[in-house]
Amino acid sequence: SWYISMDSTTLRQRERADLEPLLHEEGNNTGDDDESHHHHEDTKATRCPNFSPGSISNLCSATLGAGALSLPYAISMTGIIFGVMFLLLSAYLTIISINIIIEACVVTQQFKFEDVSKRLVGPHMSIALEASLLVFCFGTAVAYIVAVGDILDQGLHSITFLWEPDSKFVSIYSRERVMILFWTFMLLPLSLQTKLKRLEKFSSLGVLSIIFLVIAAVIHSIIHGDVIGSGANSQEEAATSAEVNSLLWPKSFVSMLQAFPIIIFAFSCQVNVCQIYEELKPASSITDTSDDVPNVMTLLKLKQQMMTTITRNGILLCTILYLLIGVFGFLDFTKTTTDDILINYCIQVTHDALMTAATFSVFLAVVVAFPFNILPARVTLKLIFDRLKTKRRRGLCSKATNCFCLDRQPRIDEDTNSQRTSVSLEIDAGTPIQSDARGSSIEPLLDDQFSGQSSASLVEHVLITLLLSGGALIVAILVPGISIVFGLMGQYFFLD
Repeated sequence: SWYISMDSTTLRQRERADLEPLLHEEGNNTGDDDESHHHHEDTKATRCPNFSPGSISNLCSATLGAGALSLPYAISMTGIIFGVMFLLLSAYLTIISINIIIEACVVTQQFKFEDVSKRLVGPHMSIALEASLLVFCFGTAVAYIVAVGDILDQGLHSITFLWEPDSKFVSIYSRERVMILFWTFMLLPLSLQTKLKRLEKFSSLGVLSIIFLVIAAVIHSIIHGDVIGSGANSQEEAATSAEVNSLLWPKSFVSMLQAFPIIIFAFSCQVNVCQIYEELKPASSITDTSDDVPNVMTLLKLKQQMMTTITRNGILLCTILYLLIGVFGFLDFTKTTTDDILINYCIQVTHDALMTAATFSVFLAVVVAFPFNILPARVTLKLIFDRLKTKRRRGLCSKATNCFCLDRQPRIDEDTNSQRTSVSLEIDAGTPIQSDARGSSIEPLLDDQFSGQSSASLVEHVLITLLLSGGALIVAILVPGISIVFGLMGQYFFLD
């Protein structure tokens, strides 16, 4: 059928585009050695996939973020024993889920989360999945903006000269205004990025920021903590067995149920996995002298091996950091641990230089993690809008030609539009989508109505980003606390 032929043609174009640089890479590297060059022409050569620190940074940045700030509070509700068990279980389930997603990408040869779901569960169930993905990404973006507001508020209050009685800053300051200004000049520009590869350097900086926070939290707990620091030394009596048990075991079964979604949320990164996998470039040469056709499955398997290594190393690093900040943050403040550990440090009163620097490092990590939630949500919204535009074009075509064009050409359904969109959904403005359908008799009827598609694509990209990022800002201003958002998103993610 026309649909199947377009699907296979589009897929072959995509596969050849991905493989073309790899096919010539080995030849370029061995161009000075004719013997080696001829040897690779006569045999099929495949080398082990390379290590990709940039992709690990992207995965860690998508995982690490504001969720780390609520982990000490979660462990205060579960106790150290169950808290550590929940963290390890969540890390294991995260690795399993990522491996399943990548295996689905390999089997279906689709590289967008929505396209994979459509192939596996059908178009109707995929709509429900798209809605759940939108809700989750949007809610996470809200939580990150709330965290940014809290950090900025604490940081500015720690600067004493701003709050002198004769300072004009006091009269104009408000948390909401600071959030709006920072969103305008930092979060929104980062949200307009189209590819995760462009965020790799920022991701590495964000991961280093979280590592610095964890080191600062451990040092603060050892020096000033209620259990092992100066707080413990100031107590006149030794801790009773009941107090020790309160540290090790959960408060109640209900508190465990409340804490588990917060821990689950801290490992949420699955919505970015498909794009990280798609953008991998294994250092391999795959040729076949019999028919000079790239071995597509070999390339996909190589990328799958790379992604397995990236997943294990990335999640291992995140788990270690989460265990350290969760346990030591809880031991630092025990019963008084709040839902945002930065509030406990109270830098506006203590003026602790180490924790002030750690607070601003978290601020940087949260800012870097924010676009990782806007990008997949924008992809999903664009898919929805593309389906609506296809229906509208079909209606316009039917009215303009009295259904003559539909009699001459097969019906273009929603699945076809999804296949065309999946080839290059987040393309740069002005890059056309190639397919065999561009020469059909339908296109001339639509050219006049939808001229200037490149400009329209750029405007659509900006408008969708404004809708998502600006909507998250409005909701964040109205939300009273960060733990409420983390808890809701964790429950939603677990049920989904």
